Amino acid sequence: NQLGFVWGRLQPEWNNVIEALMTYKILNNGDVMVPSTFVVPYGDNMWPRATWGIQLGNCVYRIRSRHDFLQGDNYASRKAQLD
Repeated sequence: NQLGFVWGRLQPEWNNVIEALMTYKILNNGDVMVPSTFVVPYGDNMWPRATWGIQLGNCVYRIRSRHDFLQGDNYASRKAQLD
């Protein structure tokens, strides 16, 4: 915008979390009950490189309990991605 702010700075992080969650679901026969301590392993080619090291269990917990990433203008589209 005119002030030079990047308002969508969390969008790339959201994209990586969604990609990791989709991969988790595929690798776990449709299960998305991610353990809270689960971290996407480094160097595992079953996972997209951009997701390596993501604390997926923590992210899923925050989305479910605090609605992190699900606020503001992106709420509806992001909620739809999770459904």
